[in-house]
Amino acid sequence: MDFILENIIPYLVLYKYLTIFIIAFIAAFIVPIPSGSILMTSSAMASIGYLNIYWVIIFSIMGNILGDNLGYFVARTYGVDFLKKIGFRRILNSSSFINIEKKFNKHPGFIIFISRFEVVSTLAINLFCGISKTNYKKYLFHESLGSVTQVIVYSLIGYLFADRWMAINSTMGKVTLIIAIIIIFTILTLNKRRIKHKLNSFF
Repeated sequence: MDFILENIIPYLVLYKYLTIFIIAFIAAFIVPIPSGSILMTSSAMASIGYLNIYWVIIFSIMGNILGDNLGYFVARTYGVDFLKKIGFRRILNSSSFINIEKKFNKHPGFIIFISRFEVVSTLAINLFCGISKTNYKKYLFHESLGSVTQVIVYSLIGYLFADRWMAINSTMGKVTLIIAIIIIFTILTLNKRRIKHKLNSFF
């Protein structure tokens, strides 16, 4: 992460809000760049007057939402065919996966919302929502709500604790790990009966 920050900060200094938007967009769309750390760095810079905190928040939200939605639509349009071609046909056609899809799509809000706080989870859930054809209105509402909340939280941390945001960022790394575990646990819970049945038959 330090290596990534060191290489991105010069662009942040030169191109300011364009860099913020591009990093947020790429991280939400396809590459798990630590956009939260970049956001806190930008907010810390805003606290000393180099950037405007409101524009930092606005460009971050725009990048997140546009990247998320592009990822969703790409996955919805091409995801299933692509995954089948690279060897996931059996999984996608399995009754277990179909069952998880159905249960997830009934109440997708919590997982979509909380996944915005962890970059790998964001990409994974965008993919899953796309290939599962999650109702777009539900996806957009919870994705937007989660993105706005995530950006505001990270921006406030960077802006209010500019002198020690890096220490807080290391703690946030542990928190995001917990979030990822919660998401995995929630998805597994959606199919807990089938998992129990398989475990019982195994033992």
